[in-house]
Amino acid sequence: MFAQHAYIDEEGDQRRKQVLKRKLDSLSERGKLLDLLVTTLQETDKKRSAQILNLIRSHASLEEIQSFVEDILDQPELERTPELVEVCSGVKELQESQKRAMLMKSNLQRKSDIVVFDVPAFPWTTVTDDNDFVSHLVSLWFTWVHPTLNWIDRDLFIQEMRSGDLESEFCSPFLVNIMLADACSYSDYPESYAIASEPWSRGLQFYKEAKRHLDKEEGKISVSYIQGLGILYVCTCLMGKDRSGWIYYGQLAYAVQELSKKHKPHLPDADEDAIQRSQATCHAIWGLFNVASMTALSYQKPCLVKIPKPVFILGSGEEQHETWINYPLRSRTIESHSQCLFNAFCNASVIKYDLSWLLFGDGDMKPKMNPDFVESTERIYDRLRKWYEGLPECLALTNETPHVLSFNLMYHSLIQTMFGFLKDIPKDDEENETEGEEWEAKVRQRANRMCIDAARESGRIIDMYRDEWTFDRMPPVNVHRITVSMFTLLQDMDEAASREAFVSLSVAAKGFANRWPLGKAMLRLVQLTAKQLEVRLPQETDALFTHFEKRVWSPEDRKTLSSQYPNFAHSMKRGGIDEVDMDAFLAKFDELYTIEDDSSIASFVGDNDEAEDSDSRVDLEIEIGTLRGTEQEEG
Repeated sequence: MFAQHAYIDEEGDQRRKQVLKRKLDSLSERGKLLDLLVTTLQETDKKRSAQILNLIRSHASLEEIQSFVEDILDQPELERTPELVEVCSGVKELQESQKRAMLMKSNLQRKSDIVVFDVPAFPWTTVTDDNDFVSHLVSLWFTWVHPTLNWIDRDLFIQEMRSGDLESEFCSPFLVNIMLADACSYSDYPESYAIASEPWSRGLQFYKEAKRHLDKEEGKISVSYIQGLGILYVCTCLMGKDRSGWIYYGQLAYAVQELSKKHKPHLPDADEDAIQRSQATCHAIWGLFNVASMTALSYQKPCLVKIPKPVFILGSGEEQHETWINYPLRSRTIESHSQCLFNAFCNASVIKYDLSWLLFGDGDMKPKMNPDFVESTERIYDRLRKWYEGLPECLALTNETPHVLSFNLMYHSLIQTMFGFLKDIPKDDEENETEGEEWEAKVRQRANRMCIDAARESGRIIDMYRDEWTFDRMPPVNVHRITVSMFTLLQDMDEAASREAFVSLSVAAKGFANRWPLGKAMLRLVQLTAKQLEVRLPQETDALFTHFEKRVWSPEDRKTLSSQYPNFAHSMKRGGIDEVDMDAFLAKFDELYTIEDDSSIASFVGDNDEAEDSDSRVDLEIEIGTLRGTEQEEG
């Protein structure tokens, strides 16, 4: 007989007393910290409590909560609030244990993860051979991205991916890898990072492989090719590289038009498989038209993809009872209404196409305020309003799925886009001889009211989203919609309802900043625009913006940005600034308005003493004025 020696892994053996003791101690420490935070919220004034809550809601880490206490609260206040001092100490003690716990949590998630779609890694990607990880990413993508950016027949794609057929028209290594790259933004698994613990590197390894496969395609147009181009375009924009992304947009527009010409409707006697593949092609063409019309308005350009023909109705009017599961938590299973949503998107996109050409069809020539332009805008708004009022009940706000809430946000962002231009564009002096100043004032006043109401409603929808799902994961299309609403509300900060909506939108925007470079840059864009316009933001956002500027945003973020995303607060204003593209605006104003010291912070974070706040703000404005003068002299 051979002697056998048992090996016991102390860390893995739950029966070991010392392991249990460490876990109990850790739980005890976390319980104490929770008690202290609750006590702090109970005994601190409402404004400070709101700041802490908003920071927590934006999925702040323990380090972020600690930095709030260090950056916002001055020493005398800390002395008056000993609970906060104890919270700081507790946070410091727990930071190391939190890092260890994150790895343990990831391992536990992997073991308990039940994916929605089980698919193979081989032969689609060489980045990993881990089927479970690939299945995890595909499940994330179809849960959080696909419902609002829908140009892929999900069931057909999964079927083809499982088959492993590299000759498939509806699945390819290019499409799979760019989908995996995009999905990494939603994953907290260590494998989703190309560089450990660097959020900006999520999915970069798959992105690079997708680009290699794109080069191999050599422009051969197929369904999977245009579907992959669509994801590549969106993914590149979210990386803050939309100047490069716009090149893919141009390729996409050409490829969609070419595929539309080649595609023929299926014959009446076609078999079920032929019908499914024909419909999947129409689905791709119309779905990519939807994203093209959406991004054209976001970047203030005319839509380059023409309205597809013939009209396509997903499901032919027979809604399938598909369900949506909030993967990876899997705590809710809800009817998705994906077909109704897709068809509604298609109808809205025709309106968006016409709006994009009305507003931006003359190239660099901006629209001007005259009766013809006002009438054209009102006609498009009337079409949009009737479309929205005619939507099926399953797409109303009573359906609180993430994609339906996001869909309703789209409507309100469109209102702000069309009326935002109407209230800000310059007057056409040549054609306004018959219309006086009173007419112009009424038009602008109504347009402004429409924008404010839509932005406030967007804030209400975001509150609904937070209550149902939190901001940890949101459809990427909401980055633009939330940013537009924040810009709109900057001009109305004197009103309590607008301040309340702005706070809600800011917390959601911080969630995007944690996931995508574009979301981070957009939040910085709003912050700097508020400073440049000398707008006092709500005190409830002080912790969020101060922490964001000092701990999250960095000069490197600005330097790596290549984005023509327009500054909505300036893009159509009469006599506005020249730097309306995001990268140009940040290049000019980022260092100018950076908070450098604690005395400057006080003017933005807001003291309870209004006189002190006013004095600090005046000092900072003098400082900024001096910098401006120096800049002009050097120029």
